Amino acid sequence: MRLPPRNVLPGALAAAAVLVASVPAPASAAGSGGTGAPVAGTPTAPTAPSSPTGGTTPGSTATPRDERTPRPGTRKRRRSTPRPVLVAFHAKARRFYDLGRPARVVFRIDGRTRAVRVKLQVRSAGRVIRTLDLGDRATKRSHSVTLTGREGGRFPEGNLQLRLTARDSRGRGLRASSRASTTDSLGFYWHRFPIAGQFTYGMDDGRFGAERPGRLHQGQDLLAASGTPVVAPRGGVVKTVAFQAGGAGHYIVLRADGEDRSYVFMHLLDGSVRVREGDRVRTGQRLADVGSTGSSSGPHLHFEVWVGEWFGGGHAIDPLPDLRRWDAWS
Repeated sequence: MRLPPRNVLPGALAAAAVLVASVPAPASAAGSGGTGAPVAGTPTAPTAPSSPTGGTTPGSTATPRDERTPRPGTRKRRRSTPRPVLVAFHAKARRFYDLGRPARVVFRIDGRTRAVRVKLQVRSAGRVIRTLDLGDRATKRSHSVTLTGREGGRFPEGNLQLRLTARDSRGRGLRASSRASTTDSLGFYWHRFPIAGQFTYGMDDGRFGAERPGRLHQGQDLLAASGTPVVAPRGGVVKTVAFQAGGAGHYIVLRADGEDRSYVFMHLLDGSVRVREGDRVRTGQRLADVGSTGSSSGPHLHFEVWVGEWFGGGHAIDPLPDLRRWDAWS
């Protein structure tokens, strides 16, 4: 029996299988790695360039070094805030007196904070005798404080040194500008000379203890022009204001505060007396003017110092030592 002819299709399929096996396989699906082969007829997206490993990418701008993120372990430098600046500081008078008109001290401090804590230090002979806390004071504004010389007790006599200090809320201390100093000075005294103007000391006949008809001279004469101001050597209370035609003329008796003394002023100019009995006066306050009323040969002030009450149990002492001492600073 004759067999039918072999079908050629199986052989063709085998050849096609061999051909397919020899062609490289396409890339695996996403997630298996590698790069997918382009499919015929499909546009290919451009490949992004890889990140540069150094230098500057063309078209970019370099970052300034001070704007870069600081390296680990390094601190960013902070811009310092200026300290408070003293613009002005001085005493308005060169001297002041116990129980007299207070001294005025002015100052101004500039700064970035709204207020500073201010202290005023008072020194005598290089030693700190007082530190006055002036509290919080606004910056960029002038301030004024007064000194009586009795803050915390009476100051010693003589030249005083003032020193101003201040700190802001961050603890920064004060520095002085080129126009100011943190220190100033002024004198403080317990008494003032009784004449505010030119004068000369009376000589032999005008001294304490000089002989007069039936009595002794109980004061010191101070020769000065008529109308020269007569002032209180010490604050106190006016005890007597009177007139004696045959002797003292117009005269005043002042009882001093804080000491057992009375001061007497005679031959005052007619119409010049500025106080009344019972008035309280300050050291250095004007009482009257030099004149020549009563028993007087010319314009002068007859000045007496009594320990205790004037003609009330006290006694007169020579005023010249005190006058010379007061004259040295008044």
